[in-house]
Amino acid sequence: MPDAVRAQPKLIEPLVEEVARFDSPVQNTRRFIAEHTVVAGVELKAGEAMLLCLAAANRDPQLNPQPDAFDLHRANRQYLTFGRGRHAYPGQALACTIAAAAINELLEAGLTPQHLSRGWTYRASLNAHIPICSA
Repeated sequence: MPDAVRAQPKLIEPLVEEVARFDSPVQNTRRFIAEHTVVAGVELKAGEAMLLCLAAANRDPQLNPQPDAFDLHRANRQYLTFGRGRHAYPGQALACTIAAAAINELLEAGLTPQHLSRGWTYRASLNAHIPICSA
């Protein structure tokens, strides 16, 4: 796959989106219940908190067929990494554009995708997936 991205720069944007779906930087978020409701058979009262696992939702097969496959050519890719509806992050397009431009610049500077994928771990966090690069 790294060679495909280098050979076809048009794949950089789908790469950014698939990474955001597959390995969500935001793992979860809280929402507060506005009015009494029932979700999946559980009664929730106004004011109660609900923990939404965005990273898990990105792997829901009803949202994306074969969700555990990393697929640059995924048709109708859907991901909740940046929220949705009233809770959508307004900078999603800008964030993805900046990430794609950075990857493009790194590739043009001669950095290989194999080099970028070496030597990283994640900082311990309950809410975010924060990479720590050691290479």
